[in-house]
Amino acid sequence: MITTCQKRRLGKLATSLVLLMATFTAMESGFAMEPTPSQPTRGVPEVVTNKYIPVTTRIIVKYVENQARRVENQRAARIAAWNLANTVGAGIQHVRLMSGNAQVIEVVGIAGLESARALEAIETIARRIEADPAVEYAEPDAIMQIQQPVNDPQFGQQWHYTMPGTGINLVDGWSVSTGNGVITAVIDTGYRPHVDLAANLLLPGFDFIGDITVANDGNGRDSDASDPGDWCPPSRPSSSWHGTHVAGTVAAVTNNAIGVAGVARSAKIVPVRVLGKCGGYLSDIVDGMRWAAGLSVPGVTANANPAQVLNLSLGGGGSCGSSYQNAINDIVAAGSTIVVAAGNSNSDASGFRPANCNGVITVASTNQAGARAFYSNFGSVVEIAAPGGETHQVTSRGVLSTLNSGTTTPGTDSYAFYQGTSMAAPHVAGVAALLYQLKSGITPSQVLAYLQNTAQPFPGVTNPLYQCSTANCGAGIVDAGDAAKAVMPGTKSTAQPWLKLLLK
Repeated sequence: MITTCQKRRLGKLATSLVLLMATFTAMESGFAMEPTPSQPTRGVPEVVTNKYIPVTTRIIVKYVENQARRVENQRAARIAAWNLANTVGAGIQHVRLMSGNAQVIEVVGIAGLESARALEAIETIARRIEADPAVEYAEPDAIMQIQQPVNDPQFGQQWHYTMPGTGINLVDGWSVSTGNGVITAVIDTGYRPHVDLAANLLLPGFDFIGDITVANDGNGRDSDASDPGDWCPPSRPSSSWHGTHVAGTVAAVTNNAIGVAGVARSAKIVPVRVLGKCGGYLSDIVDGMRWAAGLSVPGVTANANPAQVLNLSLGGGGSCGSSYQNAINDIVAAGSTIVVAAGNSNSDASGFRPANCNGVITVASTNQAGARAFYSNFGSVVEIAAPGGETHQVTSRGVLSTLNSGTTTPGTDSYAFYQGTSMAAPHVAGVAALLYQLKSGITPSQVLAYLQNTAQPFPGVTNPLYQCSTANCGAGIVDAGDAAKAVMPGTKSTAQPWLKLLLK
């Protein structure tokens, strides 16, 4: 829960307005990460900065004692409201009487302005009303909300959501959208039925791995996208549970008093298994992408839950190629956004696919300080950056999400801090899901524009070798709050002429 205090002097009487806000990797191989154990639970902070303010069109007007007759009955109060309208040059109507020689009035003709401008208008009108000698004070009839902090006990460790200037400003985004009704496909190693994830999974998903050795589950393609483990000795002696970690960042179940929170907390995930033991074939990945977006794949039953957002935290070296690019073109034409990890080779992402394909949103990784993570790929093909963390020095500086405790085969539910552009990409995919909820028919190009136009500027860092800029890390660090608010329905002004003049 967020509490924003706005204090200002109101005429003869000093008042305070307290606004309560609800907080709220051909074989393509999965990008390498450093699996690390989770940290002990830490309490959830109840106060987080939130720039979004719900707008009221009402004002409370309190008259001085000797002007009590102005609100002695409904008829008098209506006349008083009419007089105020003439005085301030605004459309005003009486709503109801209040105790203590006060009345509630409503400013008409203000609907349709964006939040900040509407709030500015109400405050301007209140100040004008207050200039009337008969008025003791006038203040916006602010909208209060229940105090409901996110109760996931490890949310406080998810710095990548809330850290000022380097996190994604997620609580601010939740005040506008939670991704409700939006479907995101996690095209990865599959999933584990983690207690903090299961309720947001649209099962069974699909397993596109045709090679039985790679599949590691005893069969080829089937409608079971669960992850049996992807260990691959000697290069990878333990399983990564990569898809489960990525999925948790996109949409872990939130406010369930368990574990962590997800970016698009009310969205649903379709798991698409394309990476298995030692990686996955390009052909399987492409089929999985098409199926995820609702496009046909020979021999596979159509996806009953086509995804608006596809997350690919995978990649490999080489040019994009026709297989990838053709699939991407078709998926984007169908209206789905594709988010791709830039890669973890500390190299120009133009040498890695599908990060170098046209039509995708390629994501670089930043650390807690907002610098480019030491491993992150970079370059002109990167569209935007997001927190991917660094665990090599301090484990808790990674990205915390859902995992499994099994070394090779599945064990119990767990949580862990990982690092990688694989971790950065689902932050952007989650924010994209927030936008799809807000604007029906939004296009992939519009999603990218909103994300880039509202991105946070990169902060200055002490080591220029890892300084992010718009030349190497995209437009900035994704900002869930500003992106979501930019897409809010009803932002076109339908204000009355008098209001437009008032705000000039």
